[in-house]
Amino acid sequence: MLVLTRKCGEEIVIDGGIRIQVLESKGGRVRLGISAPRDVLVARSEVYSSARVNTSPIDLETPLGAA
Repeated sequence: MLVLTRKCGEEIVIDGGIRIQVLESKGGRVRLGISAPRDVLVARSEVYSSARVNTSPIDLETPLGAA
């Protein structure tokens, strides 16, 4: 595992197409902004784990709350 230290506003680039930027750090929490190609699934681990167990696939085309 690679461990990095970043300040607010700094970025990490993965494979040239995925960018992770530190937006804010306060109160023991870090806000991250993630830019990735549409074909790359980006999800919190708990969402990803439950989606793998769920029988229906994740609908990546419908925005959240647009049901």
